[in-house]
Amino acid sequence: MEKAQQLTPIIFGASGLLGGHLFEHFHAQDPNTIGTFGQNPKTGLVEFDLVNGNIETLNLQQDRGYVAIICASLTNIGYINANPQASFEINVSATERLIQSLTDRQIPVVFVSSDNVFPGRAGAYTDDNMEAPVSEYGVQKRALEARLMTITHGNCCIVRLAKIIGQAGKDGTILNDIVGQLQSGNEVKAASDLIFNPTAVQDIVFAIEHLIKGQYKGTYNFCNPQVFSRLDLTNMLAKSLHIDSASITDIKFSELDSSGKRPLNTTMINSSIFDGFDFTNVETCIQKGLSSWCK
Repeated sequence: MEKAQQLTPIIFGASGLLGGHLFEHFHAQDPNTIGTFGQNPKTGLVEFDLVNGNIETLNLQQDRGYVAIICASLTNIGYINANPQASFEINVSATERLIQSLTDRQIPVVFVSSDNVFPGRAGAYTDDNMEAPVSEYGVQKRALEARLMTITHGNCCIVRLAKIIGQAGKDGTILNDIVGQLQSGNEVKAASDLIFNPTAVQDIVFAIEHLIKGQYKGTYNFCNPQVFSRLDLTNMLAKSLHIDSASITDIKFSELDSSGKRPLNTTMINSSIFDGFDFTNVETCIQKGLSSWCK
């Protein structure tokens, strides 16, 4: 990184899945890295309330350059759809105030957005697609995206992510969730029309590092180019775990949620700045997970 190499990350939401991986990665390189938590205290992190917090409490050093990575947000789509105003205050209004405070300190921002900003009808969404989202979560992410470049005077990078594959057996991400269902012995309903780009969390960490090193400004899609439905992954995992696929039922997502507020095909086309990126394929993630899942 040249000048950008001297920037110390502040990771808002470091107690969450992605934020935790980012904090571990950057803290190993720079022990001055700051990670914050809201409601889930973790060793090494600093408490920061997204709604009422003040960045002055982080005791930032005047002679040090920083870059802020904003992962903190409400992500439970069911809760957000049911509580649009309360969740808007956190995901949009409070985050906007935080970004304004960072901008006042001339701290560049990397904002983590989502494939939920797209309507999920056709898939293969590009960076510049402006179709309106259908989920309240997507509406909130899109609203903040639209304001960020103005607030930061262009000193901002927005990265849209797909569904995350975490560490086997250690979190509630997509593969672990499906494995838990398969191993329960109960019927497993898997939607064939819920289609996405499952992406390894470590790949996302490297992508965000790439954005910081390159001092990129703008909006970028990042995802594993492989495309799977929930049913595809369920069948793949059943085969790898030698579980009878007779327990798997092919359904449409509307059988679980008829609200229409869930985008179905959120597949994205990667930004050209990630051309040549060495993605971890889903098959490799499954093979790595078998030792944990088969205990």
